[in-house]
Amino acid sequence: MKQLGIIKGLAMCILCTGSAFATLIPIGPVSSSGDGIGSVNSVVTFQNTGIEVGCVGVNSSGMTVTGSTVCAGGVTAPGGITNEQTGSGNNTYTAGDLGLTSGGTLTFANVILVFNGNEGGGAGEPITLDKLSLNLFGTNGSVLGTFSTASAYSANAFPGVGNAGFGFQLDATQAASANSILAANSTLRIGASAQASGANAGPETVFISTINSTQPGGGGGGNEVPEPGSAWMLGSGFLGAAFLLKRRSCRA
Repeated sequence: MKQLGIIKGLAMCILCTGSAFATLIPIGPVSSSGDGIGSVNSVVTFQNTGIEVGCVGVNSSGMTVTGSTVCAGGVTAPGGITNEQTGSGNNTYTAGDLGLTSGGTLTFANVILVFNGNEGGGAGEPITLDKLSLNLFGTNGSVLGTFSTASAYSANAFPGVGNAGFGFQLDATQAASANSILAANSTLRIGASAQASGANAGPETVFISTINSTQPGGGGGGNEVPEPGSAWMLGSGFLGAAFLLKRRSCRA
């Protein structure tokens, strides 16, 4: 009984420290039937050597714009400079464009952002996605909500532009928050901000898609990942419990 009490006490101590969770979490490689920027719902396409930043959103007139003025979710453009490509690679989308409806079959629980690194060296060349944010804008350019990755994500480039990449999805709590924003703002527009490092020519593309909730990672549920500090505390707690139990066993 005393041993059980020790475990319970340590568990409570671990829980009371709290833990932080990512609001935009990685779900692994994602394939797309499209091939090329025009075949997928490209949000932002950006290109530079070294550090590159791309942001797309809405201005006060409701027009889609790119640049540092619409960088949100903790993405900052060094010196106010962003590296978006011109043309069809930069877009914002309405909920209707993606088939999303408030309380309907497809909601923000089904939305994924896909980062497609397309480096000059071809498939397999490393690149680091420092930050990725899904941003919701009002028609007057106001930021209604922003959902971001919690830490950098190392990936390898895919061949081609916009045909595949690494998916990121809202966790259950944040998907519900985004759905509430949609319910109150049916005309909102969806944009994104991204920053990558270790880039070599590019171009990199972030595109938006939907995923069926029955597929792995779908629905945003159960994919919360503890921050490194939280995971370390959790592991330390269980190691401590094992040590104390072994010590008591040796004394018996």
